[in-house]
Amino acid sequence: MEQSITAALRAAIVQALFPISANMLADVCEAIGLEPGTRDQAFASKQRYVATRLLKLSREQVLEVAHRTLDEYPTPELLKAVQRATQSQPADSIVSDALAYFDEAGIHMVWQRALERRQTDPEGAITLARTLLEAVCKHIIEGAGATYNERDELPRLYRIAAECLNLAPDQHTEDIFKRILGSCQAVVEGLGAIRNKLSDAHGRGPKPARATGRHAALAVNLAGAMAMFLVETSLERSR
Repeated sequence: MEQSITAALRAAIVQALFPISANMLADVCEAIGLEPGTRDQAFASKQRYVATRLLKLSREQVLEVAHRTLDEYPTPELLKAVQRATQSQPADSIVSDALAYFDEAGIHMVWQRALERRQTDPEGAITLARTLLEAVCKHIIEGAGATYNERDELPRLYRIAAECLNLAPDQHTEDIFKRILGSCQAVVEGLGAIRNKLSDAHGRGPKPARATGRHAALAVNLAGAMAMFLVETSLERSR
């Protein structure tokens, strides 16, 4: 993250927290991850109180505080600053490059849409994270000449695709590979669970859980990592 991006994040956080009363500011700042302080310090200067604490944090820590602030005290300026800081993460481009070679089913387009919606539409991004993995799994299954049922959900689709690629845990005897591949399967099942719990794909209960940018980033980044692993394994086996 460039220094100018971090500075913009700090400024946007300070601006977002400025409307909070000095009497409450110390508690609010501590809740979002800033160094504890006193009400007297906050009363002296609210802006300085926040800014001096942000300067003590690493770039990654500033981004974490920005996400927490955006969840509780959103402003357009903070949203733009967070989007700028997250839209060009190195891992995003690595996954994009892998999926671009595997785009017969519009998979790359789904990935790009998920990236764009991580902060602006967390619930939609979580739905797209699962859609991405479902599309990759179906593409792999069809390419291998195997079959799936249209009613199959993500965990089942992943198990079939993994077997096609020799990535199923029970296809290996080495304990370390069985554990790693079993963990990959657990990640996919977890993505299905978080999508059912937090995304807009299912009906809401009387007290629905609210998806945030952090939830969306977790789901999209995990889905991207798993999709890249499947795609690169498939391409390697086809050579």
